Amino acid sequence: MSGMTALLLMLAACAQTQIQPMSKDTFKVATHAAPACGPAGARNVAFKSAAIEVIRKGGDKFVVLGDQSDSAGQGDIIVGFQQNYSRGMVIRMVSDGSPEAGNALSARETLGADWQKVVAKGRAFDLPGAGRGAVAPRLPVIRSGS
Repeated sequence: MSGMTALLLMLAACAQTQIQPMSKDTFKVATHAAPACGPAGARNVAFKSAAIEVIRKGGDKFVVLGDQSDSAGQGDIIVGFQQNYSRGMVIRMVSDGSPEAGNALSARETLGADWQKVVAKGRAFDLPGAGRGAVAPRLPVIRSGS
């Protein structure tokens, strides 16, 4: 396993993503990540989840219309405090023949050579094992209205 693959697997273990349709060609991706993920992890999981959704909807090209990040602390003085991270992206799908297609991002290129396997699994990344021989539960991608 490459170092990049290991990093991406680690990031998936600490994030949950929701997809909210906004129109036929536009949707919002909301990712919430634990402290171990950090803000970059939340961004990466949200971006890869957007690429998966574009392909699931039958497209390949997309543009990011909006991108927002947030963080919040939680906890108390006894157990300690931790920082959680959120990332929201508004994504619009672009058809291949449109004037924007030349400047749009490719979902398949975003996911890499194994994009078909990633899309078939329905989430940005598999989770690593949670301890010796155990498998961590899979975090869902939640689609509103489905």
